Parts: sequence; C-alpha cells; structure tokens
Amino acid sequence: MGTSARPTARPGRRTAVNHVVKAAAGVALAVLVLWLMAGASSADSIVALVRFWLLGITLPGVVLWRLGSPFRHNLIEDVAAGTLVGVAALLLIYMGVSPLGLQRWAWLWAVPVVLAAFGVPRWRRRVMSRVERPVGPVTAWLLAAACALPVYVIALPRNIAPAPYTDPGYNNPDMAYQQALSASAKYDFPLQAPYVHGEQMDYHYFFHQFTAAVAWATGVDLTDLIYTIGWIPLTLAGCALIFALADRLAPGSRWVGPLAIAVAAVGGTVNAYPGIGLPQESLTAYLWGSPTQNLGSGLTVLLAVLVVDLLRGWNGPGTWLLALLVAAAASGAKATILPLVLCGLGLVIFVQLCRRRLARRALVLAVGVTGVILAAIAVVFGNHSTGLSLKPWVTFAKTGIYPLIVWQRDYETGVYDHSSMWISAAVTCLAWLLGAAGLLVLAGTPKRWLRDTGVVFLVGVSIAGFFGMALTDQSGSSQMYFHRTAVPIIAVLAAVGAHQLVVGRRTGRLVAGAVLGGMAATLVARRLVKAIPSDGEPFRRPDATLTGIVLPWVLTLVLLLGVALVAALYMRKQPVRIACAAFVLAAMGAGLFLPLRGLPEIPEVTRAQLDRPLTEEMLLGPSATQAAAARWLRDHTAPDELIATNAHCAERSAMGCDARHFWIAGLSERHVLVEGWAYTNTINDQVVSTALNPNILPFWDQPKLAENDLVFTAPTRDNLQNLRAKYGVRWLYADPGQGAVSPELDAFATLRFSAPDALIYQLR
Repeated sequence: MGTSARPTARPGRRTAVNHVVKAAAGVALAVLVLWLMAGASSADSIVALVRFWLLGITLPGVVLWRLGSPFRHNLIEDVAAGTLVGVAALLLIYMGVSPLGLQRWAWLWAVPVVLAAFGVPRWRRRVMSRVERPVGPVTAWLLAAACALPVYVIALPRNIAPAPYTDPGYNNPDMAYQQALSASAKYDFPLQAPYVHGEQMDYHYFFHQFTAAVAWATGVDLTDLIYTIGWIPLTLAGCALIFALADRLAPGSRWVGPLAIAVAAVGGTVNAYPGIGLPQESLTAYLWGSPTQNLGSGLTVLLAVLVVDLLRGWNGPGTWLLALLVAAAASGAKATILPLVLCGLGLVIFVQLCRRRLARRALVLAVGVTGVILAAIAVVFGNHSTGLSLKPWVTFAKTGIYPLIVWQRDYETGVYDHSSMWISAAVTCLAWLLGAAGLLVLAGTPKRWLRDTGVVFLVGVSIAGFFGMALTDQSGSSQMYFHRTAVPIIAVLAAVGAHQLVVGRRTGRLVAGAVLGGMAATLVARRLVKAIPSDGEPFRRPDATLTGIVLPWVLTLVLLLGVALVAALYMRKQPVRIACAAFVLAAMGAGLFLPLRGLPEIPEVTRAQLDRPLTEEMLLGPSATQAAAARWLRDHTAPDELIATNAHCAERSAMGCDARHFWIAGLSERHVLVEGWAYTNTINDQVVSTALNPNILPFWDQPKLAENDLVFTAPTRDNLQNLRAKYGVRWLYADPGQGAVSPELDAFATLRFSAPDALIYQLR
C-alpha cells in the first residue's frame, strides 16, 4: 500500500500568514499604547500627536535614514532609527530658525524632504527598496511584548494618579521645571530660566526645543507633552533601537533583541533582600521623570548603531552625515552621551594600537566627536559644570543599603563611613552584575570579540558609564546618568554574551526555561530569607554588628546554580556550556522577577500611595483653580509680558524654603520676575563652592526679592511703579497660601482673576 506525500502550505500562502501574524503583533502594541494614552489625554490631543509623529517626524526621518544607510535590515529598524533621525533633524532645524522668530514653522522641514525623496527617481528607488532580513512572526511578538513593558509600567500609574496640576499633594516639581523650560523654548532663544527673569539656562535643553516644536506643530498642550503622552513615542523608538543594535551583534536571533529590551527596560537588578529596594537602573525607573534622558537614551543607541557600522566599514557616504547629525543632536540632549561615546572610541584606538594597527575610522570619529563636545561646552553649556565634581565612590553612600548599615552618628556629621560605603558598593554592583550576567561571558572570552571594533566600542561605553557614575558626584545624584546612559548598551552586551553560550536546536526552550527558572529561584530565595529569624533593623544589630547581608545572596546563587544544573541534565549535550548559559540566563531572569511580578499590583500600589496622608515631606503643587489662574495668564497676556509672584517655595520645612517652585512659569508660558530659583546656573555654581543642598540655598539677589515681595504685603503706588519701571512687570500672581496678600492691592492694580487661592492683578 503506497503512502501519499504530506501536503505542504504554499510559499505564497505561508508568507501571507506570516505577514498577518506580524501585523497582528504591531496592532496589539498600538492598541495597548492608544488605550494607555486615552486614559491620560483627550482624543483630539492623541490624534494630533500621532498624526504629526507619523507624518512630520517618522516619515521624513525614515527617508533620511534610508538615503543615508546602505542597509535594509528590517522595517522595525528603519522605523525606529528613522523616527529618531527625524527627531534630531527637527530639533536642530527648530533651533536654527528660532533666532528668526520662525519657531512655529519648523515642522515644514518634512515637506521638501519627502517631496525630494519621492520626486528624484534614484532616491525613490532607495527609499522604497525592500528589506533584506525581515523579522519572523515569533520575533515580532517578542518585540511587541518587550516594547510594551516599559510603556505599561510607566503609563498605568500616571493614568491612575490625579491629572497633572489638580491635586496639591501629588506634585512633582521636576516635571514642572521641564514644562517651564519647554515654555521658554517656545519663545526664547537661547533658552532662559523663565522662573527667574533674565537668567539664561546653560543646560542640555534640546529636549525642550523638540517639545516646543511639537507643541507648535500639533497644538497639544505642554502639560500633555511633558506629563501624559508626549514621552511614549520616544520610549518606543528607543526600545526598538535596542533590538536593532542587538541585531548588529547577533544577527537573526529571535530572542537576543527582546531580552536586551526587557533587561534595559525593566530588569538589570537582582534583589535578594525582601522589603528593601536596591538601586533600579532600568529605563522605567527614570525615563518619565527625566524627559531629557528619554530623548538621550534613544539617541545614544542610534549613535551606537551608526558608530558600530562605521567602525566595521559597513557604511555609505550618507552614514557619516547621519552620525554627525545625531551627534549634534545628542550633544545637547544629555550631557553624558558624547563623553561616553568618546571613551568608547578611545578604547577602540587603544586596543588596535596594542594589536599594532591604527584605527583610522575611530580616530576620525573621535576627532569629530571631540569637536562637537567642545562646541556644546561653549554654546549649550556655557562652560558651566552644573555642579559636577570628582568624589570617588560617594555614589554608593547615596544609594543602596548604606543608610541601613551606617552608624547614625557618622551619618549625621556628613562624614562618610568608608567601610559601610564599600559594603553598599559591593552589594549594589553584585545586584547589577547578576542582572546583566551576560557581561561575564564577554569578560571571559576577550579573544573572541577584541577583533570586532564595534563590540570594543560598546564595551568602552559601558565601562565609561559605570566609572563616570562611580568617580563623580553631583547635586541630586545626577552623576547616576552616566551609568543610566550606558544601560541600553550594557543590556545589549549582556544579551549577546548569553547568546554566545547558547547552542543546539532547542535554543528557545533553553532560553525560556532558564529565564523562568531564574525568576522562580529568586522567588524561593526571597521566601527562605523571610523565614529566617533576624534581629537586625534590618541589618544593624543593637551591638553594632551586621547581620543578614551575605546569606540572601548565597541562597540566591545556590538556587540559580540549581537551575543551571537542571538545564544541563535536561539538554545533556555539552553540559558545561549549557550550565553556564543557563546560569547566565537565569540570573538575567532573576533581575526581571520583581518588575514582572509587580505588573498586576500596579493599580493597588499606586492607589495605596495616593491614600497616604499629607506630610511635611510631600511637596505641595497647585490646586486646580491655581493652575487655571496660571493658564488664564497664558491666554490673556502677550508672550513678552512679565509676571511677579509671591510664590517661591514648593514647601517649607525646618531646612528652609525648597525653591523648586516652577509651575506658574510652566503653565502661564510667561517669564516670572522671581518664582523659584533652584536649578539655575547661579545656584549650581554656588553648590560647587559650598557643597550645600541646592534646593534650599537662598536667592542670590535679596534686594530684588524684597522689592518683589513688598508689593504683595505692603503695596504702594511707588513700589508698584518701581516694579513696573525698573523690571517691566505687568502682571501680579498672588498666592494667599504663600503669604499674606494685602487688601490694599486692589487700590493700585486691577483685579482680573479671583479665586480663594489665586488672585491675578494687572498693573495700571
């Protein structure tokens, strides 16, 4: 009896099914993103923002990317890289036309780019050419899930929390600061600190220029762009580019890129201590609260992709121009980016010299990057250090478990306990190293990758990021952004290191099993630690000895090794290599455990935080009526009209006035004579010489502050006329909660807006 051949799907039908499955992954991600955006903003704002991103940023950016890059790897890379190329072009063009007063028309740059690309036949063929290595359906879904993680983790708590500027107890002065600078970027060039009139802002302010450009092009309110929906496209593009960089080092892998995104976005830290938080350096920990880092992170990865291609000689003439464009945008997007890039190029040059070769491409790039850095120091940063100083290892006294193990008397004197500092450093570095355990593979196999200048460059960036953080100090622990800038690069190297160990046909099973096994091992280890009696609080015993620091890590490592042993027994072939691969993947999975376990708990945790009673430690923001008063000023005044206010303190405590009061300038989009004075160049310069908390330093021009405040407490015709004639003040914003407001003010100024907690006067 004969046997018939098993029917097979036609190639055309299989291709169509693959396209449908991949499209479904993109649709699922888009639906999730739009649902999260809809919970935070109006439909009109969402439509306007998405339309402009697609047509005014991504489309012309993809055109430039395809004209400049010789590769057609996949659409995910093209769209992600093109989007950030479009961002870089828009912000630089916006800055170019701002001195001419043409800010509102900067978005028109997209029109000639698109028309030229599709009007010139040779360019049109390059732009419309097919990709060479399209991603598979499994990869598409893994990428969609990985990119959805940070957006969901960041957006959901924001949606549950009160709307911005509606609850005084739910206030983030740093975000109001970002909005105030973006408001200045709409009208001023160069950027000003609008909350202290006349104070120029030397700062990595390119994010604010970009945000102002988007605001002009879309009509979307700055509050939405800063707080609710503006950050999402940048985050998605940056995460997708992590996949593109991983694909450069492990081409064709299904899981390396998604794993790198997950580690960078939500993982990267293994925490063996229940109830104690170790420093979480994943993107979700700071991207929303630091919009400049959100932009800087994406540009860092894009620049890394371009530099890797150039160092390997995989480039066309346009690739050099793209690298110059992105480097120029990165120079003022985040101050930490180009120094790390320069260190990475320096390591390439050093390694090649050791091999008796001259890294000409790296030298050219290093000279170009140095030139851009010097130009940025002079033009963007105004030769200010913003308070950065050389203080080795102080970072680990400000993070980690240091406050839990240091002697209280040492802590109070301001003198650091070095033994506690080193213990904190060891624990923190162990937590980070296990979360990115693939780096151990690279450390153990240097002969394999030292010949690849692209990998050497990425290793140099990672090393520079860590030591830039560990050797310096800055107010607000901003030195952490050296390391945070390198986090996406570190995650890529870790995932690629794990990839070097994984062999065999059952790769997917090994990766999934090891990652899940690492998560389970962490869960068991934490429960065992909870079950062990301890007399520490939580580490320091009454007799001053320490307890409970080492054992949790021993339990965690033993259980991770157990996962590796089970994997080796299951796979059988090459047991040592499989065990090493499983241990690395399990450790990286352990870093994902706490963030993934906490996903279902986000609503409950957020609501619990909102239900906490107000305390002195909570910064007070505006009420809904106070915010409405500031917006009234925006709608009823000219951009060049100056406001005076008696509101200066975000909170008052025993330490003094916390001068992070920025929301009047941010919401009114107008300059204020003196509102808050934190985060200014003058204060940052004082921090370098005094080492004091910058948020509570007094205003440097006390006579000016006295003249400002006197018109609210004891108004006369003369002091109001002095404020108008000497400083150009036209409007007064009086906050009765900040201090007494004299009823006699009605006799000398016209009351234009009145609420129980906000009064607006126009000077006659």
